[in-house]
Amino acid sequence: MSSANIESLRDRRRAELLSQIQHTAHELFAERGFDAVTTEDIAAAAGISISTYFRHAPTKEGLLVDPVREAISEMLDSFSTRPADESAVEVLIQLFVTHARDAGESSHLDTWQRAIVTAPHLLSKSTLVRESDQRKFVELVASRMGVDPATDMRPSLLVYTSLATVKFVINRFLTEATVPSEPFHVVMDEALRITLAGFGR
Repeated sequence: MSSANIESLRDRRRAELLSQIQHTAHELFAERGFDAVTTEDIAAAAGISISTYFRHAPTKEGLLVDPVREAISEMLDSFSTRPADESAVEVLIQLFVTHARDAGESSHLDTWQRAIVTAPHLLSKSTLVRESDQRKFVELVASRMGVDPATDMRPSLLVYTSLATVKFVINRFLTEATVPSEPFHVVMDEALRITLAGFGR
């Protein structure tokens, strides 16, 4: 086996183990509450040593917020692949709605939702989205609009309005007493089209 294949196999195993740790942690958080679960609890339930745990999951908070951050990173990577004639507004809507649809189809979403509500302090926009990713979004939007974000506020306003809307929709799904009648991605699409209507197409 070539060194490249060996490295690829190692990366895949690391990703699989991290996913196992995350899912185990989410189940424990949902059952006991975020603050009541220790890193030792997670490692034991996942069947790994505490040193292995920390190699893959440096912080307990990251087990909840990193999946969202990874989705944001994937959206950034996908931004430039959208059709050239698609407006910045439509690109953002399509990216967020696509990821909302994927999340809604995940069998693990319900567990993550029940886990994150036990740690509401992690639901802030600044926690879920890295500052560097926000800046990158602004740069990509500005490039798509053909403007300089240093002199034109629209790219920043568009990005921050989008992120605030996404956070609102997530909070709504987490806090509503009854199951929403419409799927997660449908509500996301509707909300974004309302809040971004003033930015044009």
